[in-house]
This record gives sequence, C-alpha cells and structure tokens, in this order.
Amino acid sequence: MKYTKYIKKLTPQELGYRKGRLTTGGYFYVSKSAVGSFFETLDKKLHNDSRNLIFNDPLKKNHTIEASYVYHNDLFALDNGTRNEYRIYLNRDLAKHELHFQPDDIVVFERKESDRLTLSHYRPGSEKYEELLNIINTNFVRGNHALL
Repeated sequence: MKYTKYIKKLTPQELGYRKGRLTTGGYFYVSKSAVGSFFETLDKKLHNDSRNLIFNDPLKKNHTIEASYVYHNDLFALDNGTRNEYRIYLNRDLAKHELHFQPDDIVVFERKESDRLTLSHYRPGSEKYEELLNIINTNFVRGNHALL
C-alpha cells in the first residue's frame, strides 16, 4: 500500500543529543514500515545507497530544498556489518540552526507530487500537536511513527 503522509515524533538520539547535551549532527530516523510504502526502497547491496529528497521550501514559495536520504546497510553490503537503517540527514536548508528541531517535536512528511515532499513541523503545545500524537499512539506502525 502507498501512503501519502509519514508522521514522526523526534527523539534526542536522532537529533544529536548525548547525555542531555547537543553534541553531534542530526537526522530523522525512518521507520522500515515507511520504506517502500512512502519512501523509496534503496539498494541492499550498494553500501550506504542514497538519494536526495526534494522538499517544497516552507519559507520561500516556488523554491525547493534537498536533504540526503541514506540507507545504512552494512548488514547486507559488508562482511561483519551490523547496520540496517534509513535516515534523512539534517542540513541548513531543513534545519535553519542547531535548535530548529527539538526532542518530542513532530514532523509530517507529505507527498504532494511524485518527486516532491512537504515537511511540516509541530511543537508540543501547538494546536495540531495533540492530534498528531494521538495518531502516532494509535497507528499500526510501532514506535514514534505513523503512516496515513
């Protein structure tokens, strides 16, 4: 089944927090349930296969931004590999500064055109946040994710 929305509640780990401090670059962890049903499936044998995702820029009409979508597939591509996960890496186009995205924020990816996505961002306490959190908590996807 193909879905048009992927909802994700952000965690400290993926945003680069270690022991309560921001220490590394951030990324969005992608649930494997969203691979093939929302995001493209990447090659298992090509080590760290990747694509650029194209987003409509929410701050500039008719402008696009890009981010790297990477399949860390050491488990299949290397001897003695262990990693088998998809990530979207944050850059200055997506995250305007280090504190742009915070743990527990919710992001919504929506497919508007076949090759473009929109990204919406919600903080705890915002009007839509509780509705999205309820969707995550009752969705068939485990963890901090939902597909619609």
